[in-house]
Amino acid sequence: MVTTDTDATLARTIGDLVGGAENVASVHNCTTRLRFVVRDEGKVDFDRLNDTPGVLQTVRAGGQVQVVIGTHVDQVRDRLVALPGWSRLDDTAEATGKRRPLDVVFDFLAATFQPLIPAITGAALVQVLVLLLTQFGVLAADSPTAAVLTATGNAVFFFLPVFVGFTASRKLGANPFVGAAIAAALLHPAFTAIGEQGSVAQAFGLPLFMYSYASSMFPALLMALALAGFDRLLKRVLPRALQQVFVPTLELLILVPLTALVFGPIGVVVGQGIGEGLAWLSTNAPLVFYVVVPALWVFLVAMGIHWALISIALVELAAGSSVIIGAAFGYQYAIFGVALGMVIRAARERNGKLRDTAVAATISVGIGGITEPTLYGLVLPFRRVLIIQMISAAASGLVLGIFGVYGVGFSPAPILALPLLVPVVGAVIALIVGLVVPIVLLQVWGYQKKGTASAESADAEATQSPVLGSGFRGLVDGAARTATVVVGAPLAGTVLALAQTPDPIFSGGLIGPGVAIDPTGDRVVAPVGGTVVAVPATGHAIGIRTDEGVELLIHVGIDTVRLEGKHFTTRVVQGQRVAAGDLLVEFDAAAISAAGYSLVTPVVVTNLGGDQRVDLRAEGAVAERDPLFTIHPASD
Repeated sequence: MVTTDTDATLARTIGDLVGGAENVASVHNCTTRLRFVVRDEGKVDFDRLNDTPGVLQTVRAGGQVQVVIGTHVDQVRDRLVALPGWSRLDDTAEATGKRRPLDVVFDFLAATFQPLIPAITGAALVQVLVLLLTQFGVLAADSPTAAVLTATGNAVFFFLPVFVGFTASRKLGANPFVGAAIAAALLHPAFTAIGEQGSVAQAFGLPLFMYSYASSMFPALLMALALAGFDRLLKRVLPRALQQVFVPTLELLILVPLTALVFGPIGVVVGQGIGEGLAWLSTNAPLVFYVVVPALWVFLVAMGIHWALISIALVELAAGSSVIIGAAFGYQYAIFGVALGMVIRAARERNGKLRDTAVAATISVGIGGITEPTLYGLVLPFRRVLIIQMISAAASGLVLGIFGVYGVGFSPAPILALPLLVPVVGAVIALIVGLVVPIVLLQVWGYQKKGTASAESADAEATQSPVLGSGFRGLVDGAARTATVVVGAPLAGTVLALAQTPDPIFSGGLIGPGVAIDPTGDRVVAPVGGTVVAVPATGHAIGIRTDEGVELLIHVGIDTVRLEGKHFTTRVVQGQRVAAGDLLVEFDAAAISAAGYSLVTPVVVTNLGGDQRVDLRAEGAVAERDPLFTIHPASD
C-alpha cells in the first residue's frame, strides 16, 4: 500500500497536537484508531484534533487518548514513529504507560459489571411480569408456575456475588471459576446454617460474623482482589507441573475461610455505609441529588466512570430499591429526546448524513438504552447540543426528584424501564419533560457546528479514503459510483443493526454505514471479490477493495486488537486477489469470548460516496455469502 505525503502531514499534526513525543508514553493502533497513553492530557489539544482534516473523532477512554482516523491508520502510525523523537515508541510499550489510579479502578468496575447488565435487565423485567400477572389475577401468587417465574426473576440478584466473583476474577487474571466457587461457598446451605443474620460463631478459633451474602457485591470484589494476588504468588512458587492441581486447591482452602472471616464482613459493612450515605443525601437534599446526577451523567459516560455509580446502584437494588437508578433516568430521557430532536432538525434541513446518524442513535437509545451513539455522534461533537443535553437532563431530573422516583429493577431502555420506576406517574412525566425540552430547544436554538474547521478543511476531509489513505478517493470514485455492488456475509451468525455494536465509533457510523454480525462460526470469508488492502499484524480485521472501488472493513470483535494476534490466524496477505467466499481469517471464538471480548463483528463501507446509497439487510440469521447489503450508484 502506498503511503502518501498527506499521511506524513497528518502524522506530524497529530503528533504535535497530542503534546509531542515527550508527552507520549506509548502509541499503538488498532484498525481505525491511534491509541496514545499520554503523560499529561492537559497538553493535548482536543479541539484542534477534532478539527483536523482526516481525524474523525477523538475519544478519551481507559487512560488512553484515541484518535479515530480510519483504516489507513497503519500508514499514519508508520509516518508518526518515523518522526524525530518518536522511534522509541512501539506497540509493546503500552503496558508501561502510566495510568491514573482512577482509570484502573473504573476499568475494573466496568469489566466486572458490564457483562452482567443483560441478565440483570432480563431478570428485572421478569419480576415486573410476575408482579403484573399476580396483581391482575392471571396467576395465583402461591402457584408452582408463579414460583418458577419468581425464581427466574430473583436468581440473578440472589447469586450476584457468584457472577461478580467470576467477572472480577477474570478481569484481574485469576481463574474466574475459582472466584465464582469462593463466592458460592458463602451461599451454600451448610454455611448459612451456621447461624442467623447478625450472630457470631467460632470458626478456626476466630469469631465468624454471620451476614446474608445473597445479592451482595463488595465481598466478592474484595475476594477477587485477594485471589488475583494469591494466584500470582502461587504460580511463582509452585512448579508448573503442580500448578493445575494445587493452585485452585490452595486458593479454595485459603480464600473461602478468609472471605468468610474478613472480606465478607468488611464488604457488607462498606455496602451498607454507601447505601446509608446515598439514602441520607436523597432524603436531605433530594432536588440537588436528582438534578446534579442526571446533568453530569453525560460526562461520567464519556469518561467511562459511570460504572462506579452503577455498581453502587446494584448494591442498592439488591436491598430493594435504588435512588441512583431513579435519578440516572433523567439523563436517559434527555438523551433520547436529543436524538429525536436531531432527527426532526435534520429532516427540516434536509441533511441526509445527520438524519442517518440521528435515526440510528434514536433506535439505539430508545429500544436498547444504548446512549453512546447519541453521545459521540450528536452530543459531544456539537457544543450547543451538549448544553441542551445537560439542561434537559437537569429538568427531567428535577421532576424525578419532586416525585422521589426510585428504581426497583434495572433496564436502560427509557420506555421499557417505566414499570421498574416508582411512582410510575413521576417517571412518565419526567420522560415527557426529557423528550419535549431538547426537541423544542433544538428546533429553536439549533445545533452548533463541530469546532471551527474551515470550508477548505471540510473539502480536504471529503477526499480522505479510510482504507487507502489520503488522495486515493478520486482514483476509485468513477467506478464505485456507476456500479451496483452486492456484499455477502463474511461470517455466519445473526445480523444486528450497526447501532447495536458495543463500540461508539462503529455504532455512531463514524467509520461508515453497514451492519454487524454476532458470529456463530469461527472463520471469515471474502464477502466480495477484490483485493486485500489491509491486514493488520493482529489479524483481527481485514480491508477489501472491490473492482468497482468499494472499500469494506470487517472488524472481528470489539477492541480485539488488545489480544495482539492471539486466537487469530490470517489466511491472506496484503495485495492478494480474492474471490467471494475465499477464506480470510480463522479465529478461536471460545477463547476470545473467555478473554472477555465481544465477538460482534462490524462490516462497513468505508468510502461511500455522497451520491450513493446502501440497502441494508434486516436483522436475523445469516449464512456465509448470503446477501448482506447492496450499494447503489446515484443513478439507481
